[in-house]
Amino acid sequence: MKRMVYHRRRKKLGLWLYVGAVIAAAAVALNWETSHLGTVAVGLWELTLFVVLAGVLEMMVVPLADGGGAAASFAAYFAGLLVLGPGTIAWVAALVVLFTEGVLRRTRMLRAGFNAAHSVLSLVAAGWVYHELGGKVGQVWLPAGLPAVVGAALSLWALETLWVAAAMSLERGGKVVRWLRLSLAPMLALDSALASVGLLLALLYQSRAALAGTAGWQGPALLGLITLIPSGLLYYAYRLQGHLRQVYAKSLRTLGSLVERKVEGSQPGHGERVGALAAAMAQAVELSPRQVEQIRYAGFLHDIGKVGVPASLLAKSRDHFAKESPPLRLHSQMGAQILAPIHFLMPAAQMVRAHHERWDGLGYPDGLLHEDIPLGARLLSVANAYAGMTETLTPSQAVGRLRQAAGARFDPELVEVLARLLAESGELEQGPHALPQLATGRLPTWML
Repeated sequence: MKRMVYHRRRKKLGLWLYVGAVIAAAAVALNWETSHLGTVAVGLWELTLFVVLAGVLEMMVVPLADGGGAAASFAAYFAGLLVLGPGTIAWVAALVVLFTEGVLRRTRMLRAGFNAAHSVLSLVAAGWVYHELGGKVGQVWLPAGLPAVVGAALSLWALETLWVAAAMSLERGGKVVRWLRLSLAPMLALDSALASVGLLLALLYQSRAALAGTAGWQGPALLGLITLIPSGLLYYAYRLQGHLRQVYAKSLRTLGSLVERKVEGSQPGHGERVGALAAAMAQAVELSPRQVEQIRYAGFLHDIGKVGVPASLLAKSRDHFAKESPPLRLHSQMGAQILAPIHFLMPAAQMVRAHHERWDGLGYPDGLLHEDIPLGARLLSVANAYAGMTETLTPSQAVGRLRQAAGARFDPELVEVLARLLAESGELEQGPHALPQLATGRLPTWML
C-alpha cells in the first residue's frame, strides 16, 4: 500500500512538472514568435473574425467514434496559421482557450493553461514546418503551395495529439505510444475535414476584397458565416454518430438486462459487470478502442443464448467451476447464432461463442487451446468467472480461486491483469464495485 501511494505521488509530481514545463515553453515560444517572424498586418474586423470564429468552434466539442472528443476550432486555428501567421494565431488560441476553458467550462486553471500552452506550441511548430516547406503567410496558392499546406496540417494534427497523449500517460499510466496509437487514427478523419474547412477560409480570406469588399464588418461576417456552415455540418454529423453509438450501447445493455430477467437464476447487472470488467482488461492490454467496444458489447450479451435453454436446466450451482450439463453448453453457440446476423456485432458474436473455451483445451464448444481462443473470449471468461464468484465470495477470495485455475481454465496472464486492475482500483480492499472507465480517443483540450 505504501509503495502504491508513493507511486501515485511520484506520478502526480511528474504530471505537474510536465504541465509546468509546457506552459513555460509556450510563454517563451509565444514571445519569440511575436518578436521575430510569422505575423502580418491585420485589421480589427479581420482579427475579430478569427477570435469569434475560434471561440464558437472551440465550444463545438464533437464526440469521437472511439471515445473522447475534439473541438472544431482546429479549422479556425489552421486558417489563421496560413493567413495571419503563427505569432498572431497563437495569441488568438491562447486567449480563446483560456476564456472557454477557464471561464465558460470552469476547468481548473492549471489544465486550462496547459490546453492553451500546447495549442500555442503546436501552432508555432506547425508554422515553422509551413515556412520550411516554402509556404508564405498570407499567400496561399494552390496547387504550388499544397505540400506546405499539407505539411502544416499534419504537424498541427500530430503535435496536438502528442502533448495530450503525454499528459494522459502521466496522469493515467501507460506508455505514450499507447495513447498515441489510440488517439491519432480516430482524429485523422475529423482533423482532415477541419483542415479542409480551414483552407477554404484561408482562400476566402485572401479573396475577401473581391467577395465582399475590405471596409467594415460585413466582409469578415460573411467569411465567418461561410466557414460556420461546413463546420456546423461536421459538428452535427459527428454529434449524430456519437449519439448513435451511445444508443447502440444503451440498447445492448438493456437487452442484456432483459435476458437476465428472462433467464432463471441470472443475477441482475451481471452482464453489465462482465462488460465493464472485460473492457477495462482490454484497455489494460492495449487493445484498440473498437475492440474494447466489441468486448463490452459481448459482455452485455454473453448469456443471451440461455433464452433458448429450458428453465429446468438453468438451475445450477453459482460456482463457476461447476460442470455444466451438455444441453446447457449449447447456450454459447446459440448466443453466437443470435448475434451473428447483426453485422456490427459479428466480432462480439465470435467472442460469445468462445467465452467458455478453456486454456487447457477442455472447454466448449470447439475445444480450442491457448492462443487459438480469441483474446476477447479469454477476457470474457476471466471477467465472467470473477463477476459470478463475487456474488458469494469476497474479491480477494475470487482472485485466489482464479489464480488456482490459471493455466488450466484461464489464461494466466489475463488473470494477473485483472488482479492488478482490482488492486489499483482498491476493490480488493474495499469490496466489489464497478471499475472506472479508462478514456480513449484524443481530446485536443485536456479535459478528462
